[in-house]
Amino acid sequence: MNAPRDDEPTAAGEEPWHPPVSEYAVYMTPAEEHRRLGLALYGAGWHTIAEHGIRWDARVLNCYALHLVTRGSGWIEWGDRPRTRLPIKAPAAFWLFPGLVHSYQPDVGGWTITWALFDGPAAAGYESLDFLSRTSPVVPLGDARPVRELFRELLTVVRTSGPHYEVSAGILVHRLITAVRDNGPGLRESRAVRALTEHATDPVALQDHATRLGLTVTQLREEVRLATGSTPKEYILRVRLSKAKDLLAATDQSVVQVARAVGYDDPAYFTRLFTQRVGLSPTMFRRGSLSA
Repeated sequence: MNAPRDDEPTAAGEEPWHPPVSEYAVYMTPAEEHRRLGLALYGAGWHTIAEHGIRWDARVLNCYALHLVTRGSGWIEWGDRPRTRLPIKAPAAFWLFPGLVHSYQPDVGGWTITWALFDGPAAAGYESLDFLSRTSPVVPLGDARPVRELFRELLTVVRTSGPHYEVSAGILVHRLITAVRDNGPGLRESRAVRALTEHATDPVALQDHATRLGLTVTQLREEVRLATGSTPKEYILRVRLSKAKDLLAATDQSVVQVARAVGYDDPAYFTRLFTQRVGLSPTMFRRGSLSA
C-alpha cells in the first residue's frame, strides 16, 4: 500500500477527495542491538480522516513519536490539567514524548497524518540540542517535501522488510529528525555563531563578543544555544580544539606554537585541556593523524 498523495491537487486546483478514514500501520519490535545504534523504529504509518470529531484522547506513549500533517488542521494538548493546547495547520510536524499525557484532534474537514514511533539513547541527545522540544512540540514547516519524501522512503523500507531493514529504518529516523529541524521556522545562519567561529582564538571576554554583535550576553547565549546546542564558551572551546587538531595534523608547528595559535599562552594548560577533551595528548594525536 502506498502512502497517500494528499498534497497533490486534482483538476482545476480542487482538493482531492479522501474517504472518511483511511489508514496503514506497521509495528516493529527492534532488538537491543538496533537501539544501540542510537534510534530504533517501533512503528510507522499514516491515516486520513475526512470528518471532524475523531479524537485520540488522553494517550500516553512509552516511546517518542513524530507526526507529519500534510492536509488539514487541528490541535494538540498535553500535560496535567489545565493542559497546554496548540493549534496545528498543515504543513506541520508535531512531536510526542514518552510518559506525556496528550490528546489531539482534527478540525472540521479532517486531516492527513503520517507518523513514526521510535526510541533510543540518541533521542535524549536530540532533545538537549533542541531538535525535539517538549514545550514547543508543534513545528510549522516552510517546505514539507523533504520530510514527506523521507517518510515515503521509511514506509517503503518497512513494507519490503529487506535484509537488516531495521537498521535502514533507524537511519531514516535520524534523517527525519534533522529534516524537521532544517525545514522548521527560524532556522537560519547565525550571525553570532559565525562571529564566534571567526574570533574564537581572540583573547576577549564573552561581553566583548556580545558588544561587537550589538547583543546582550543573555541574547548571545540564547542565539548560540539555539544554533549549536552549546553555550558560547563551550562552542568557542570546540572551535579552538578543532583548529588545534588541524594544525597538529597538517603542520610541523610545536605544541607551544599550536597552543598560542588557538588562544592559549600557557602550553601546559592547553595540553591538559586537549588531553581531557580529546582523549589523547597533542603529541599522541599528531602521531595518530600522521599514521592514518
